[in-house]
Amino acid sequence: MMDDSKILELLQKFVGEGVQIKESPKTQEEREENLFIELIDTIEIVWKQEHELYENHGIDLVGFSQYLYHAIETLVVLKYGYFRANAFWWYALERFDADGNLLGLEDEEGKTYFFKTHKQFYKFFKSLKG
Repeated sequence: MMDDSKILELLQKFVGEGVQIKESPKTQEEREENLFIELIDTIEIVWKQEHELYENHGIDLVGFSQYLYHAIETLVVLKYGYFRANAFWWYALERFDADGNLLGLEDEEGKTYFFKTHKQFYKFFKSLKG
């Protein structure tokens, strides 16, 4: 069996440079984790760009984007429930303060959780009940 570097070398001969091999997730859980992380990434990018557009050019897209955020929020609630959806939105939009410092999420028992990566948050998120 060929390793990835040999396969990549062969593909580059046929289609040119710039070809990348990306392994497909093997399980439903891996696919769900990848989609979850991709959703967080996308929301962060759109949120940041929307705010930069307003701050730099005075263009306010809230009237348009609020419906898209609402649609995403509804789908997250349908998939995970209200409690977990609240944690999702906190993580996606509120885990940093105005100075860019990472904030923690405090549970009912007073324990604070800090998430340096989306993967860390996903594992915590999946463990939430409710």
